[in-house]
Amino acid sequence: MAKTWTLYTYPSCTTARRAEAWLKEKGIEVNKVHIYNNPPDRAEIQRMASKLEGGVKQLIGTRGRAYKELGLAGKELSDEQWLDLIEETPRLLRRPILTDGETVLVGFSEAEWAERLLGSAG
Repeated sequence: MAKTWTLYTYPSCTTARRAEAWLKEKGIEVNKVHIYNNPPDRAEIQRMASKLEGGVKQLIGTRGRAYKELGLAGKELSDEQWLDLIEETPRLLRRPILTDGETVLVGFSEAEWAERLLGSAG
């Protein structure tokens, strides 16, 4: 049985659009979810974070406007504090996020996605 992938994406994001195009080119079907209109809930964020080496912090978009506007650069926050902030401001999430429940890929790196999804570098 094929894996069911969910792609949390934002249509105006160039990187997210590149990821979508790459997935389509590789024949990988995904359920697209608008990351801000229908953000993952706290439990889903915790589940995804548990699969990432960097935990919740790896899900944060540190170059985004929300991160800068909230003055978060250099702040040391607990996972619970980050989760609270993400619930209040979903725009803190880095995009795109691709997950099948076991694998979680954050941001788009063609080489990483190819290795993790296809077992190759391209």
